[in-house]
Amino acid sequence: MRLLITGAGGGLGRAFLDVVPAHHDVVALTHAELDIGDHGAVMRTVPPLRPEAVLNLAAFTDVDGNETDPARAFRDNAQGPQSLALAAGSCDAILLHVSTDFVFDGEKDGPYDEADAPGPVNVYGRAKLAGERMVRHVHPRSFIVRTGYVFGGGDDYVSSQIERLRRGGDAAALADRTGSPTYVRHLAERLVPLVLTHRFGTYHLAGPEAATWHQVLSRCKELGSFVGTVHPQRSIDLHRPARRPRSSTLTSVFVSNLGIEPMPPLQDALADLLRR
Repeated sequence: MRLLITGAGGGLGRAFLDVVPAHHDVVALTHAELDIGDHGAVMRTVPPLRPEAVLNLAAFTDVDGNETDPARAFRDNAQGPQSLALAAGSCDAILLHVSTDFVFDGEKDGPYDEADAPGPVNVYGRAKLAGERMVRHVHPRSFIVRTGYVFGGGDDYVSSQIERLRRGGDAAALADRTGSPTYVRHLAERLVPLVLTHRFGTYHLAGPEAATWHQVLSRCKELGSFVGTVHPQRSIDLHRPARRPRSSTLTSVFVSNLGIEPMPPLQDALADLLRR
């Protein structure tokens, strides 16, 4: 299959390029090569490449940056996916668009599945939800993949704190916000299998275990036998511009019926990350 990847320079993009089977023909575009928020650039670039599937791994993921710059948030996270949907439709390509657990408000007692109603509490979640809706409206041959708490890409917060622990220093992480920590390689490995089902729709692909970042780093400390301390943080003490959901854990009522390999346990994900 001829695949076009946007956001190829990000953590998920790099992981995807590392795990995608070699028999696929991959065109990988970084943000410098294609800014998906530039509608003209998208329409000039994507259709002539004649992809069979477009995987949008590009996003403006800085949650506080979205809050302080809503114009860019909606340009990159809503109108960018709309442009890709229009471009994919014009060349009869499937579109897979990656969204977020932050489309939910975090007040549910238990994990969110695909049938739960979104209710974002910050600009990032609102913009990503708008992007989902635009993709569905413009291009029926599309997948929306919601995920969250992605780690292991090298430029994420957890990766940076693990490096501090490796060097003998201390780490810090939130202990009062819960999600579904998702190892970037495990997520990347499941994108093409999902595309190949041709069962278009919205799916949750996330790690199988609910945890805080403090719990994740504490387990990394144990697995790696690191000497540093993992200090708990409270959201209220960080004075961030954007509100976060209290608990945005994800589950799926659909994925187990698609023949896609389940996500490995968090312990396996952390062990693999530390080996690398």
